[in-house]
Amino acid sequence: MNFSSVDDTSQCVVFKQQLYTSVIRVILISSIIPASCSAGQMLLHRHLVDEPEIDLHILPTEPQKKGLQKLLRRLLCSLERLKLHRLYQDILASWRGGWIDDELSIPETNETATVVMTVAHGDAYHAAMRYARRHNLPLVTFFHDWWPDIANVHKPFRSILEKSFRRLYQQSSLALCVSSGMQAELGSHANAEVLLPIPAAAPSISGRAIREAGKPFKLLYAGNLREYGPMLMAALEALKDHPHIRLEVRGNSSGWPDVVKKVMRDTGVLLPFVPRDELDDWLESADAFLIPQTFNESERRLMNTNFPSKLPEVSQFCKPLIVWGPGSASGLRWGRETGQAVVVENRDPESLKKVLEELCLDKTKQQKFTEAAAEAASGCFDPEHIQAQFLKRLRAVSV
Repeated sequence: MNFSSVDDTSQCVVFKQQLYTSVIRVILISSIIPASCSAGQMLLHRHLVDEPEIDLHILPTEPQKKGLQKLLRRLLCSLERLKLHRLYQDILASWRGGWIDDELSIPETNETATVVMTVAHGDAYHAAMRYARRHNLPLVTFFHDWWPDIANVHKPFRSILEKSFRRLYQQSSLALCVSSGMQAELGSHANAEVLLPIPAAAPSISGRAIREAGKPFKLLYAGNLREYGPMLMAALEALKDHPHIRLEVRGNSSGWPDVVKKVMRDTGVLLPFVPRDELDDWLESADAFLIPQTFNESERRLMNTNFPSKLPEVSQFCKPLIVWGPGSASGLRWGRETGQAVVVENRDPESLKKVLEELCLDKTKQQKFTEAAAEAASGCFDPEHIQAQFLKRLRAVSV
């Protein structure tokens, strides 16, 4: 994958002006819909909502009409309420979104260029495949995570999902893969493209926070405290009494042991989520950012194929990026290939501490990786560039 930067932001503007000729109608049939909450929903929101080149139509993926389909869905939902979640997911994997088809309206016939769009997650992508084929429309699919490895199903049903996931890839007119690892794992395709996660526009910040003399080097992380919980707890423990380095993490810690949460909260290093403006103020106070990817062998394929959306997001603050995880993980590969992040490939938190101590004492190295983060933010992680790439590919397949 080529992570080369865009030298001149004006190129993105010219690029978009050249592309803009007419609106593209996007018919979204997806279990993930645009919203300003979880990562996958935010990515869709940034691509599709308030974009003048897109006329977005979100079709319902839950039964709206009274009848057998709605009754069956209600009965299935009762299984989930009874904590039979895996049985519920097994049945959904077998049903393949069959209840959705009758809910989907027929597309309008006019001159507007149209595509069907979905996300390779959940159940609705099955219906999107059938809808695109039935109405002879191009299918555009986002591949953000390896869904068969995430779905909470029993083993026999995982292989069913694996086959349908790969079939979706082959039947997509345009496959938008979140990383080169995802594209490589899915295999050859006539029209697959790597599209990195689109971050929010760079925050309006009055000026770079300057660390006061005598204050510790502040390393920050905000996000998933469940999947990366053991790593973050180990890192907090390794750094808790360090005189020169302070790690703070922010997120939902409901799965952490109560005794750990109490100690970390009392020392102010474990913090809850806050509104976006407060979060931006906190992120701006960082001296560097930590981006972990798990070492769990059972999640190796997930780490190799997804791409940490935190990387594009926090790069906008132009502070050094510390990526900690196995060498095969997508974020680690990006850091090595571009040289725009400090890479830590050893799972031992003492290795992380050693790297941080070196960075903390080396002002030249801090400046180097500050400039590298800024280069990434204005290059491969520039939201205007990523959106222009998205629109170009979308227009190329629309009919």
